[in-house]
Amino acid sequence: MTPRSLLVTRVAGFALVIVLSLCISNQALRSQDQEKEASSPPKANVFAYPDKLTEKDKLVDGPSGTIIKIGGETTLIWVDLAPDYRFAHPTEYVLISVDGARVIKGHWWPVLNGKPLFRNTTPYNAEFPIKMVGI
Repeated sequence: MTPRSLLVTRVAGFALVIVLSLCISNQALRSQDQEKEASSPPKANVFAYPDKLTEKDKLVDGPSGTIIKIGGETTLIWVDLAPDYRFAHPTEYVLISVDGARVIKGHWWPVLNGKPLFRNTTPYNAEFPIKMVGI
């Protein structure tokens, strides 16, 4: 083996050791992040629209999203499943009427009759489980 090929082999071996050690440390950091995420409670914001919706109302998932049909008097609960995300992310519309409850998957905030709902609302923090005190 020539001195040059020996040097190339040693440099390649050294580079391989560095890459492997970086991969191992990166994997360890990812594992720590996953453990941290698993230990923190899931976060969601839940909003209740104060007025009943009727069949005259137009409810849309986002400014140009899917139209959600309202059949009669309906209570709207909107669940933002990833409130720290600024763009499209999982949300749920819970629509409660005399016919029962429907859960519709969404990706945006609700828009009712052309007006966005809950965009600049400060959520009320509630601890779970909620402790009820005798009335």
